[in-house]
Amino acid sequence: MKNFLLTLLAGLCAQGALRAQSILFEKDSLVRVFAKAQQQNKPVLVLLAPPPPPANLPAALRAARLKSGLTAPAVAAALNKDFLTKELAFGTVESAAVVRKYTVVRYPTYLYFNPDGSLLFRTAGNTAAESRYLSDVAAFRKAQAEPQNLSYFQREYQQGNRAAPFLKQFIGKRRELGQVVEAELLDAYVQQLPTKAFAQAAEVVFVLDNGPILNSTAYQLTRLNGKLNDSLFTFLPLAQRLAINKGIISNSMALAIATNNRLLAAQVADYARRSWNNNYKRGALAYESNLLTFYRGTKDTASYLRQAVSFYDRNYMSISADSAKKVVAALRAFRQAQQSQPGVVALAEQSRRNRPGVVRTTEVRPVAFGNSPDSFLLELNNAAWAIYQTGTRNGQYLLRAMLWSRRTVDLDPVAYNYDTLAHLLYRLRFFSEAEAMQQQAVAVARTEQPGTATYLLELQKMKARTL
Repeated sequence: MKNFLLTLLAGLCAQGALRAQSILFEKDSLVRVFAKAQQQNKPVLVLLAPPPPPANLPAALRAARLKSGLTAPAVAAALNKDFLTKELAFGTVESAAVVRKYTVVRYPTYLYFNPDGSLLFRTAGNTAAESRYLSDVAAFRKAQAEPQNLSYFQREYQQGNRAAPFLKQFIGKRRELGQVVEAELLDAYVQQLPTKAFAQAAEVVFVLDNGPILNSTAYQLTRLNGKLNDSLFTFLPLAQRLAINKGIISNSMALAIATNNRLLAAQVADYARRSWNNNYKRGALAYESNLLTFYRGTKDTASYLRQAVSFYDRNYMSISADSAKKVVAALRAFRQAQQSQPGVVALAEQSRRNRPGVVRTTEVRPVAFGNSPDSFLLELNNAAWAIYQTGTRNGQYLLRAMLWSRRTVDLDPVAYNYDTLAHLLYRLRFFSEAEAMQQQAVAVARTEQPGTATYLLELQKMKARTL
């Protein structure tokens, strides 16, 4: 008996030590975590978790993805002692807001903030080496000790410093850390410059690289010298031109949605169309897709439903069987390439749960690591889910969305595609078929432990008729 008690006590002590060495993630919302950080004068580490690994990922690669030096006792102890640590699950609304604000393109991403909420250091990727994460903490401490870190620039700006060299440094510091530069800050900078500065290519490119809002002061000043502007868009590298267009379109559309500005939304859509020059088909696609983004973002359900059905039927359901097969083959090759890089997950296969609130622009997909070749399948799945999310009970719209969803399942039978189809079937009151599709979602996601619980919960709701 004595030996049993000693063994039990030893086991409990070991469990307690294990808990003590685990990272103590904050349970509150990110807003509350930052408020707490200010009160306690503690920095904040925000971890943007990666999506669940694909169901067909080999066991060795799955283990490599899940193993992380972040969980090492020394790392956990350092974070628990000095930081408030908040993990944001992939695909949540809270996560999407952070992804947009800090232009996150790789997972996992680690954002290190000062207690005042200013970002001072960031890194991405996973490794089993605990030394990497201890080095990250040290790098953050170094940034924190720098006299002119982002906290310094934000204080100076709030206190009224509007000197052009200071503002340019401030903008550069924000860009260095991957943050979107607000229109107010960019306009404040250009207003300190003489008009002759915009005859200089370097100055115009600097402003354009920061994604000025259409028709803002900054945007208009870059157009003062039309000949220079035209030459820049001829001779700048393609990747930079695409990035400039993406910044202008996404930032302008975000403002249009936030202010429910239909005129600005139409101007953004027209800018996107014109960015395709003589490719009228792609230009028309860009125009319509941007307007749909606006309707959805402003919850203009009537306009969205009316336009979406026509748009997706014309542009995505008319793709030939041969073209679809090529896409599926390319998708398989892409996933195999992704699996060979366990440390970093790029923004690639984003299901409808993974892109809430994200402004998408078809015409300016960035040329960068991780772009998936299955864009039309993603678009169809996202569109079908968007129809469901409107809450419509109109059978005409739901049936069209169901057909889109069935095609994604036929071509790419992954969990999130089954899940979308199941929800649409349920809304159409085909309950038995809905349950069958949701069971398929669960089955496919069975080895994706981070993703299975959600599908199971939805299945339970379908069975109970409480969805």
